[in-house]
Amino acid sequence: MEGNAELLALQRLDETSAQLQKQGNYLEALECMERGLVLRQHFFGADSDEVWKACKTVGEMCNLLAMTYLQQEDFNMVLELLKKAEILTERDQAGRAATFNNLACYYRRQGKLHAALQYLQKALKIESKLTNVQNPADTHINACAVLSQLGRHQTALEHAQSALILLQEELLSPPGSSGAIPPQADRIAVLAIAYHNIGVEHEFLKRYEQSILSYKKGVEVAERYLGAKHAICITLNNSLVSAKKSAAAVALKLSKSGKQKDSKADSSAGPKLKRAGSIGRSERKGSPSPSPERAILESENVAMEAPTPTMPRPRGV
Repeated sequence: MEGNAELLALQRLDETSAQLQKQGNYLEALECMERGLVLRQHFFGADSDEVWKACKTVGEMCNLLAMTYLQQEDFNMVLELLKKAEILTERDQAGRAATFNNLACYYRRQGKLHAALQYLQKALKIESKLTNVQNPADTHINACAVLSQLGRHQTALEHAQSALILLQEELLSPPGSSGAIPPQADRIAVLAIAYHNIGVEHEFLKRYEQSILSYKKGVEVAERYLGAKHAICITLNNSLVSAKKSAAAVALKLSKSGKQKDSKADSSAGPKLKRAGSIGRSERKGSPSPSPERAILESENVAMEAPTPTMPRPRGV
């Protein structure tokens, strides 16, 4: 009798949770799911498949709710939900990688970039061992954004390029395939962000031609699939204009510098030449300290992180 009562209570909790999600009351739905998890532990056993399946579902809800609260800047609630998800995903490696990715977003928003990078490295390590990962490109996009803020632009570029390869594999149908499903707008948005971030990192590395090409490709993709008025498309167009201005400014500066050198060479009776293979001290140890003119040429564009889902789909435990 007691067992039947517990099963009925569990069924009612599942039904209530599903109904609350349909109504958009996700936090209340989560409370029902957590109570259902406790009943499952009591009825089926703490180490049962039924319990771990429920842990996975509750962990997903915690992650999705956390990202909703992150947009609302309710950071205490975000951390509480993500710490719950970290516990619940003990045997769900894909879920744990997603949780670490979201913790990285949280710490990045808090300005704790090294903590964010550590969580992204953990997520990448887990994902590298999984055969089926949902949206693996997003972790590389987020790693690019954090590394860029830390000034590690070459490594950031490599992550953005890895993301681009993964997205092309995900979105582009093989030649001759029929019945291909059109790519979803949210995934196209991530593809556009990958092109944007590659452009940003090339710009930081003073590779303006590659930067402009990447921005142009991003604009082409964004305009085609998202529309010219989409926020990402506008950002890409603005970044493209900025990169073109930077490239023009660098070309002008080099042109003036070349003319000044020619003028000095003409007026000097005996120009001093470096021996072949010699490198000046400042060249050997890196770029000279930035002057006011040089600082103006630094990229004003910023690498973006991947968008995260914020509205959980209705589901029961």
